[in-house]
Amino acid sequence: MEDESGEPKARKACINCRRQKMKCRIDSGSTCRRCERAGLPCIFVPRANASAFMVPASMPLAEMASYDVTRDILRRVKVIEEHLGLPVTGRVLDEAEVKPAPTPSTTQDAPVLLPDMSASGSHLQHLWDAVAKLERCTAGPRDAAIWDRNTIQYLWQTFHDKMPGLHFLPGRQIFSSPEPLLLASMLYCSSIRGSSATHAALAPGYFRVLSCAISQLSIPGSELAVPFDSAARSEPVAFHSVLGLVLASLLSEARVRETGLWISVAYNLMLEHCPPQVDEGSFDWPRMFKGVQIVDLEHASLHLTCPVVPVEPPFAALQIPHHDPLYRLSRMMHTGLSRFSGRGLPTIWSCFAGAGGGGLAPPSSSSSSSSIPFTPIDAAVIRDWARSLDDWLVEFARTGDETDQQRTLVFRQYVLHRLVVLSIYHPARGCNLQSNSITLHEQHELLVSARATLKLHVNDKSIWSNWDLIMITWAALIVLQGEMRPSLRETLAARLEQQLDSLHTPSPSSAAAAAQQAPLDMAQALDYSWQLFDNAIIEQVMDPFWIRPQSNLPPMPH
Repeated sequence: MEDESGEPKARKACINCRRQKMKCRIDSGSTCRRCERAGLPCIFVPRANASAFMVPASMPLAEMASYDVTRDILRRVKVIEEHLGLPVTGRVLDEAEVKPAPTPSTTQDAPVLLPDMSASGSHLQHLWDAVAKLERCTAGPRDAAIWDRNTIQYLWQTFHDKMPGLHFLPGRQIFSSPEPLLLASMLYCSSIRGSSATHAALAPGYFRVLSCAISQLSIPGSELAVPFDSAARSEPVAFHSVLGLVLASLLSEARVRETGLWISVAYNLMLEHCPPQVDEGSFDWPRMFKGVQIVDLEHASLHLTCPVVPVEPPFAALQIPHHDPLYRLSRMMHTGLSRFSGRGLPTIWSCFAGAGGGGLAPPSSSSSSSSIPFTPIDAAVIRDWARSLDDWLVEFARTGDETDQQRTLVFRQYVLHRLVVLSIYHPARGCNLQSNSITLHEQHELLVSARATLKLHVNDKSIWSNWDLIMITWAALIVLQGEMRPSLRETLAARLEQQLDSLHTPSPSSAAAAAQQAPLDMAQALDYSWQLFDNAIIEQVMDPFWIRPQSNLPPMPH
């Protein structure tokens, strides 16, 4: 439909406003208020009964199906720019730049295909603007390899294609037009996690870019600093910066000493730039608060320190529903870590750090337990922690509206956090987890949890953060160092020596009876008073529910 002047009528709403069922208002230009504030592309998709795009009348019918409006506009703009003699810097990308750039021969196994959201040139132009700012703010000699456009575009595409969504911020639209700090985190994440070995070699360079981008936040007048002149300009930059800091922390937990400082900076940015009221058209600050809180608790659990971010948000705009599973998990983690931090207990990361920072720390009796005695209040707190974790799994693993991926996420969090609880519980009682002197009563539940954690590496393909990988490695060390005495190897060697001495072959029935008798004797010798968690749930851990059909699931304990 057209108005009296022959021009098409004003559009009803862009795709972003239509999804949120909000009015689409345009002050000036071609971008509505909501998309301009959020930094998103304002794309209008006509309804099915709307008139089609206008195409040249002289175009053959065979070419109409492949006609690209954006390509034609960019070609016309290029002709105008060349006629006016405009410089190349800052101009709109031409047709060759919009097309997927050919990748180097080292990345032929992963073809470069731009995301659907970046089909227009606006996203790519925003990408190159952010890259230019990063390059200007990166200190040290210039490494041409990390600034190659084909490489950056490939890594940017790889992040959209391969990296799983953040469980506290499942929407990926925010990654389509990132600010410089968020882009630096994306490039580092893609190079170190989702790329080929050739691009992984560039990860140290992108980490240097990321570190320089983070440092620019604290330099007055920096090009990457969050502006304070207006809320409309500062909020999107601050939101992207907080997300970039969270993503960088997830990739650097325990490995980088400054991770705790990054988390503090992210929390401070939230306090400064989160608006007093958050509506549907604003950025999702409550979810972002959950993300900062989660990475802070993970960092605190590895080093057994008191969390920095409070369990309750400081103002109502960041309020999280109390029935939210991540809120429930964060609350019990915050309570337990605050109770046992500052006691000098051995930390999970201390076994990796070693004297030189690169190997396993040897068992030390001086660091096996705390100088503060384990009191009945401590026992009550940690048993309540374990019981709350059991209840959390029962409540959120079988809800009807959860997908298999969400149930897997819940179960993963349960298994990993249970190992954290046991890694605090046994040293607090005076046991050294890095020695072989731990008794059968003490190590049974710990070994069950460690073996269940190792199964995550096989059954859960969405694991990528540092904390998950560190906990799985910690579980492997527990299994290797927690062999019973005599170990299985020693038992088999002794049995073989006895059989060779007797010079006769045992019958199959006697061997089977002996194999069945050992587990029975072990079960009878267990002292279940040492255990923290529900024994029925422990059995479920040994048979993870996510690898079985939903119809065959046994009833959960109550």
